[in-house]
Amino acid sequence: MKKALFITASLAGSIAAYAQDKPAPLIDRDFIFDFVHIAATLLVIYLISAFILQLVRSNFDYRLKSKLVERQAEENIVSQLVQRDKLNPLDTVMQWICTLLSIGVGFLLIQISRPFGLHSLAIMALCVAGGLGLYFIYAKRSKK
Repeated sequence: MKKALFITASLAGSIAAYAQDKPAPLIDRDFIFDFVHIAATLLVIYLISAFILQLVRSNFDYRLKSKLVERQAEENIVSQLVQRDKLNPLDTVMQWICTLLSIGVGFLLIQISRPFGLHSLAIMALCVAGGLGLYFIYAKRSKK
């Protein structure tokens, strides 16, 4: 916690030390354009790799379970290896719905509050945080 606070303070201090009359460094359209494209590319790569990883994991689980059934392994070994995932599929779907809905609301608010700028990133961050907070409240209530 102390390291994070120190790093945040030092970064904030460096931004304040760079203060100038013209706000060009903070409103550099090319930088924002490149940042958004790189972030979108990384997000797409992450989503594709996570999907492929989930497919491979499901395939290996299925093959392991079928081999255990074929070889008629001991019951305690089978029960340990074939445990169900603790995640409820409905919870995963609700998490995606809340996140994607909040991203959509964020894009709508950004479209309404033109011109695009640094505040657009803040709007998107707040909307995604709100969506994940909504999912947290849902998950907390569904456990009761």
